[in-house]
Amino acid sequence: MATSSFDSLGLTEITANLAEGFTEKMGRDLVQIFEWGDQNDCVRVIVLTADPAASLFCVGADMKEVMRGSTLLGRTEVREEDHRDPGGQVALAIYNNRKVTIAAVNGNSAGSGFTSLQLPFDFRLTWTGAIISLPFLRLGILPESISTYLLSRLIGESRATSILLNGTVQKAESPAMSPLYAMILPTRQDVFPRALALAKDLAMNLSSVSVAYTKGLLHHPGSSPEEHHLLDSRGIKILGASKDGAEGLKAFVQRRQPVFQDLLSKNSPKWYPWSLTSCRGYLGHILMFPEERIVEVTAPDSSCFKDRRPPPPLDEDVD
Repeated sequence: MATSSFDSLGLTEITANLAEGFTEKMGRDLVQIFEWGDQNDCVRVIVLTADPAASLFCVGADMKEVMRGSTLLGRTEVREEDHRDPGGQVALAIYNNRKVTIAAVNGNSAGSGFTSLQLPFDFRLTWTGAIISLPFLRLGILPESISTYLLSRLIGESRATSILLNGTVQKAESPAMSPLYAMILPTRQDVFPRALALAKDLAMNLSSVSVAYTKGLLHHPGSSPEEHHLLDSRGIKILGASKDGAEGLKAFVQRRQPVFQDLLSKNSPKWYPWSLTSCRGYLGHILMFPEERIVEVTAPDSSCFKDRRPPPPLDEDVD
């Protein structure tokens, strides 16, 4: 079950009780929160962590629910092409979120605890004793949550192949795994405080529009260096002429902390080529070319400085 909190810096903290397994309900809750965080101008950074009282970060899919016939392995759909992996829906909601996302991995993890709840994040922090179990192939199933796509992009196809085909327990500090993590800290108790300190620094010092453009270019680069140069150049022109661009330069010259106030809902021009679309809970990404606005998505009309709205209520009350 997931809960969230929201503070004046634009931080949303999600603490999830994942020790008993990833469930359908948990997946819906997480998609809902990350979609809300993407659309809410007041949110700048989202941090996910596990309940510190739990012994694990996430044990993976709830096998009791799987055995009862949940959608986690696609056993409820008649046609194979109708299945949409719930872990993949969570991974897409996180990966496509235009704000900074941080996974504070304060325990051991298995399966979707790694694929859904670590790989799609911008920053992953863990500890030296953390272990990761990826038994998919030894169970006769497939690595889920778009992990075959994300892992090879993050650490290269060679490392990704050795990790996924091996199917054994891996250490986070191993040569293959360690490049995934921005920080590997001495103890699990160090993870969340360090993640929160990082989140506060980024929330106070980054422009939300600059973050969104940078993530868009990283996730959806041009098909050639020349095409990417065109995307880069136009983005630089737009942001260089923005209010945040002027404020950043002024703060740099005056040697003070910037106060960025541009909002994605109001200060991102129509050329911005990446937009989010939701269809029956399936979060996808559409790459659009200049001036071809395929999908119009309007963020809620809110001001970070006047009306800080709380996170959305989940489907059920949470502890």
